[in-house]
Amino acid sequence: MISRFLASCLALLLASPLWGQTAVSGRVFDGESGLPLPFVNVSFAGSNLGTMTDVEGLYSLEAGAERVTKMVVSTLGYQSQTIPIQRGVPQVINVALEARSVDLEAAVVRPNRKAKNPAKPLMQRVAEAKKENDPSSIPALKYDFYELMEVAVNDYPEKWPERNVWGPFTWVWDQLDSSEHRVALPMFATEMSGTMRTSKRRREKRIEAARATWLQDGENTASVQSEFLNINLYENQLLLLDRAFTSPLHDRGNVHYRYYILDTLDRGGRPCFHMAFVPRRRGELTFEGEMWIDTLSLGLRHVEAKISEGANINFVRNYAWSQTYELDAGRWVLAREENLADISLREGGMGIYSHQAIVNRNFEQATSWPDSVWTSGRDMSFAKGSNEVLESTWQDLRPEPIPARAKRTYWMVDSIQTMLQYKFLEGFAMLVGTGHIITGPVEFGPFYDTYSTNPIEGERYSLGVQTSDDFSRKVWLRSFLAYGTLDQQWKYGGFAEWVLRKTPRTEVFVEHIRDMDQLGMMGFFDQGNGLNSALQLNDQTRLTQVTRTEMSLLHEFGSGWTQSVELRHRSVAATDTVRFIRQSDPTGLSPLVTAELTLQTRYARNEKFLSGAFERMSLGSRWPILTATVTLGLPNIARSEFNYHRWTLDAEGTRRLGPLGRVEWWTQGGMYTGKAPVLLTELQPANETALSIKEAFNLLRFMEFASDRWWRSYAEWHGEGVVLGRVPLIRGLGLREVVGVKAVRSAWDARHETVTAMPSTTTGLDGWYGEAVFGVENIFKVLRLDLHRRITPSAQGMLNPWGWRVGLGFEL
Repeated sequence: MISRFLASCLALLLASPLWGQTAVSGRVFDGESGLPLPFVNVSFAGSNLGTMTDVEGLYSLEAGAERVTKMVVSTLGYQSQTIPIQRGVPQVINVALEARSVDLEAAVVRPNRKAKNPAKPLMQRVAEAKKENDPSSIPALKYDFYELMEVAVNDYPEKWPERNVWGPFTWVWDQLDSSEHRVALPMFATEMSGTMRTSKRRREKRIEAARATWLQDGENTASVQSEFLNINLYENQLLLLDRAFTSPLHDRGNVHYRYYILDTLDRGGRPCFHMAFVPRRRGELTFEGEMWIDTLSLGLRHVEAKISEGANINFVRNYAWSQTYELDAGRWVLAREENLADISLREGGMGIYSHQAIVNRNFEQATSWPDSVWTSGRDMSFAKGSNEVLESTWQDLRPEPIPARAKRTYWMVDSIQTMLQYKFLEGFAMLVGTGHIITGPVEFGPFYDTYSTNPIEGERYSLGVQTSDDFSRKVWLRSFLAYGTLDQQWKYGGFAEWVLRKTPRTEVFVEHIRDMDQLGMMGFFDQGNGLNSALQLNDQTRLTQVTRTEMSLLHEFGSGWTQSVELRHRSVAATDTVRFIRQSDPTGLSPLVTAELTLQTRYARNEKFLSGAFERMSLGSRWPILTATVTLGLPNIARSEFNYHRWTLDAEGTRRLGPLGRVEWWTQGGMYTGKAPVLLTELQPANETALSIKEAFNLLRFMEFASDRWWRSYAEWHGEGVVLGRVPLIRGLGLREVVGVKAVRSAWDARHETVTAMPSTTTGLDGWYGEAVFGVENIFKVLRLDLHRRITPSAQGMLNPWGWRVGLGFEL
């Protein structure tokens, strides 16, 4: 499972000092003319190490084992620059200096501001020719691809391998590799091979073979690489690491970058302009590096770049990449790509170093493809048996020999996984990461549900048991048993999930549960979760006991459509604080019994997932996700009483705004027909915890507003540092701004009050309710602090119109 690998890797990322040699080289230019600047002072800040550029503006500087973090570039007549550098690794940094006047008594030194930079008009011509040179504009293209990714641990304490704590794992340190400039310990390798096919309206990455160390298959790594590591410089804004970067081939690239012509030379038998590019403003999501532009077609021939210094990206110390394009039938196509990433939980700590190589070959162009060539409606599909390819077949699939270090990684991981000591450590990592104790085919937990408190149950104790992957990768059985010391009631539940097919997914789910529940909480927390009770701002006195039996079938169609059918029977018991008053029972103690049939259709174009054997997490879609749901209340089935219909239509998505960040949004319209008990209509989602929940109204009490017809929406703008990243004194903290609004337009029909009376704590909402949020995220890289404000009038008895909430987030 992917959680096992991540838990093992994160356990290794502990605080530790960097070690190794820091080497920096590059060229210094005049920022206006693009001419190289000779005799410029280049030095490491806080040290006596320095040098000067030569007549071509070139410099080279090394620090040995000294701890250096910044480089200072200065010369007479120009504004000095202090640039952060990465310790312990060779790197190339090109610098453009801005001219300034310097008075020396009677003399005035001014650089030549009249000199024109010939790279500016050249790059404008390159931008105008993008449509003809962009490989994605080829009407129909097919090619074979092979991808190899290697991951290693670097910057560990120098004396670690000599310590005695490794015991039977000491031999692992004999596998250290130094072929990538830095000594590192290989830990992970994954390979993929298949065929890519594109047309004007469709694309499909068909993976014929995939594998990965530590994991059962390579499908998760394939999904992550496809979603987050896709670089197309011909787009003005490209999505890399889930952030929107400005391409150096932007239509208005001269606004974002400074370009310099270094030379004209031959590459691959064709003359090319050799150029350098640096961002005009450091700290933005841009790149810096060098590229080779074909002089005849003005197409991109080769590029070597890295993320610009000071970009506000968490955990990424460095990300560098290169691409090589070749001519095929008169069109430029991407033939090879390499990506190098250096990631660490904290600056100066041990990190993870990854190297990805992609080779594309056997290109075929056409005007269109017949429908028969497409194997799936999704943009990524896996051939049957793609995770079971033998080594002998892999040797035929590779376009070039696999590096020796990758071979050693496969051998090392296979050897580790056979050791009994590893089994123990794996179980410990699972306990810490997931809360479960694994004993062969059975898991106990999660431990964070073991104890919680609330005013209804008192102290609640719970034990959960479920089957592990060793039991089955098709059938997953779960159960729990809980007891409350105050209500002296047993709660229990049993669940069964049968995955008939993983891709496209088909699954059957069955459950029977008797437990406490909070109406209107929308499932943000499982009842009995210790975090839920610990973070409550008010007493949970409106819990109800629910007995529920549910059966559902979910089936995915290859084109992104998902259809599910659910049959549910539910009995909601009354409590001292929640009564269901009706004419037949003025005491309100009779339970509400319902039977429901729910039909749901969901469309998510090109959605990708991270999957375990059973659970999976969506990586989202670059298109809006649409969901239509209808729930039919069925009377006279196993004592069910009510005849009503609930109709909803949802849409959600993320809108990228380039350098201005992103907007996350969600909207839902819904209504009830027929008559339903008041507390089974639409209770507007509330949150009475200290956590900030964007889908809920954070200044409402549970069960405060009921709706019969509604339209509810929220939108949050995440500036990703566009404002706070420019504020003096705090811009170095990496803080990011958030502004959001959520509102509901609701109507209430009193016909539902003829079924059950309106509780004293609930109001039928006729009109608007809204809240605004102003937040700062990326505090210590994982925390978010929000100030919520009610923007509609407050009524007597409502919570304070202002409220602070804390959020958790793990973003790059």
